[in-house]
Amino acid sequence: IKRLKKKKRKKKLQIFEEIQRINSINWKTYKFTIYLVPKATPRPRINKSTNLFYVMGSDVNKKLFYKFIKKHPYEMITTPMYFQTDVYLPTPASMNDEERILAEMGYVRPISKPDFDNVAKTYADMIQGTLIYDDALIIEALTRKFYSIKPRIEITIKYMEDFDCLFNLKK
Repeated sequence: IKRLKKKKRKKKLQIFEEIQRINSINWKTYKFTIYLVPKATPRPRINKSTNLFYVMGSDVNKKLFYKFIKKHPYEMITTPMYFQTDVYLPTPASMNDEERILAEMGYVRPISKPDFDNVAKTYADMIQGTLIYDDALIIEALTRKFYSIKPRIEITIKYMEDFDCLFNLKK
């Protein structure tokens, strides 16, 4: 019985030490802004002659981001990460002056298309293979929609400098 208790205590200590190690892993942050009108990814289509699925326009976004990434010294992310997308849609001309001011200040927010999940998917797919190894690395995401007279997409990525466990490293 004493031996079992000793093993349990040792295991608890190992787990506690591993929690401390994981909590001590540093996180890096990348932030960048893309000055385009935010758009969502259209639904996948099927090419009837080849029977392959494709998404219209996704190659344009990837090429655009590839040009951007060549000019910036970002390293490829291969560890767990948070992904935040803030999209600033054009302020509607049909808003009155008061609404436009409130929209620019962030008090009046869009409740129209594009859907938040499609926007996030568009920009996660855009950076996949150039900045992030795979969008499966995203462990948490946040997408926010705003109005602005200066439409844009602001992306913030926070990623671990090391893996949290051997299991994830092998993945």
